[in-house]
Amino acid sequence: MIRAPRVTIRPTAMRAAVDTVEAAYPAEGCGLLLGHVRAALIEVVEAVASINVAPDPRRSFEIDPALRLRLQRRSREDGAAPVIGLYHGHPDMAASPSAADLAGAWEAGLIWMIFRVEDGQMIEARCWQLAADGSCFTECLLGVGEGRPAAYGPPRPVEP
Repeated sequence: MIRAPRVTIRPTAMRAAVDTVEAAYPAEGCGLLLGHVRAALIEVVEAVASINVAPDPRRSFEIDPALRLRLQRRSREDGAAPVIGLYHGHPDMAASPSAADLAGAWEAGLIWMIFRVEDGQMIEARCWQLAADGSCFTECLLGVGEGRPAAYGPPRPVEP
């Protein structure tokens, strides 16, 4: 049995991420997740929107690398929460990692929060973590708030 990480996202961070993906529709809105990782307990404290620098933002996403560098510098210099993941919207698609997501995944252990967005409204949010070998994503237990996460579905590996 796969042991799924537990992810809690603060309501303000969730609202920021949802606002980003809804505003970007029908393109893929995206951003970075900042927080703390303590074994299998992960807390997202902030979501920072990124410009989608992909060649075709309606079909894929790419985080602005300058944003990541700024956030890493801020964490190092000011003690702010580090980058622990990313988020993006799937316009009119499932909130599950696509083959393109897996092909573009660059860092094992990152949290991927994916939102299904239909007609400009977030319908579903699910959270995933890239396996250590980069071969697949495992679904995380996700909750909003300061308390214990609630599952939005059974944890399972996902391969394209």
